[in-house]
Amino acid sequence: MPKKIPQNIKDKAFELYLPGDKTAEDIVYYLNKEFKMSIKPVTIYSWAKQNDWKALRTQARSTAIEQVQETESQRFARLQSEHLDTYEQMRHKSKHELDGLLFDRAIDAARIADMSIQGERKVMEGLLEMQFIQDVINVLIEEVSDPAVLDKVAIRLRTLVTQEN
Repeated sequence: MPKKIPQNIKDKAFELYLPGDKTAEDIVYYLNKEFKMSIKPVTIYSWAKQNDWKALRTQARSTAIEQVQETESQRFARLQSEHLDTYEQMRHKSKHELDGLLFDRAIDAARIADMSIQGERKVMEGLLEMQFIQDVINVLIEEVSDPAVLDKVAIRLRTLVTQEN
């Protein structure tokens, strides 16, 4: 009669399997060391097949990519919104002061107005670029079905996000 292995050990095995950087032998080594048991690599293969760990790993990676994309895009959108607000305030102030000639020189108000308009344009361009990037990432996530390719894309995106920070 096969021995009954506790669920927490199976969960730990799956946790070790999830990143995709360990072999069944590596996983067995960690489990045997941590839980003082004698588990064989064939058991890991059996659990992986029985519980469809490959599909679960692909799903977890896709979810991670979506979360990273969402978090970064939210941060970027917040910054863009703050910048746009600042430029709008500058433009309104310079327009108001230009109307009332509250600047010492009219050229100063004109420069501020020009700078704020250019800033607003740059912010709007950034928003359009970010939307395009989000659309491309969404297409990749939806259309790529090969787990190996999806893994490579996830790693590359993670690298890009890390470089940005």
